[in-house]
Amino acid sequence: MIAATRLRGGNAASARGAASCAAGAIATAREAECTGLIVVRMDSAYYLAKGIAAIRRAGARFSVTVPMDPKVTAAIAAIPGDAWSPIKYPRAIWDDQLSAWISDAGIAEVPYTAFTSKKGHALFAAKVRSANR
Repeated sequence: MIAATRLRGGNAASARGAASCAAGAIATAREAECTGLIVVRMDSAYYLAKGIAAIRRAGARFSVTVPMDPKVTAAIAAIPGDAWSPIKYPRAIWDDQLSAWISDAGIAEVPYTAFTSKKGHALFAAKVRSANR
């Protein structure tokens, strides 16, 4: 069930209201008697401590794309080559950043704590998916 979607207009304040949108979508799913695992998926514009905290308070899980900053890049670079598990896509996917078709990727676990500067919102994450391992 998809309880909410949101199209962003332009770059300005694109994450405004993300926490309430996510909380409302979770409430809608529960009101519709969804009893399974609820997962909120977000792109990197919604990578905010406040939004993820709202999702966790509502008892849902989340998948969010993390912007590539120096701390994230360093964590990925530290993953040993043999720690990656391959992912085979049945059809190639176009990657705009690489300007190439991607048909393989990898997934690995890496220790990483997000939002360390946000008091009470530090969040440990362990799974990283990368097309360029």
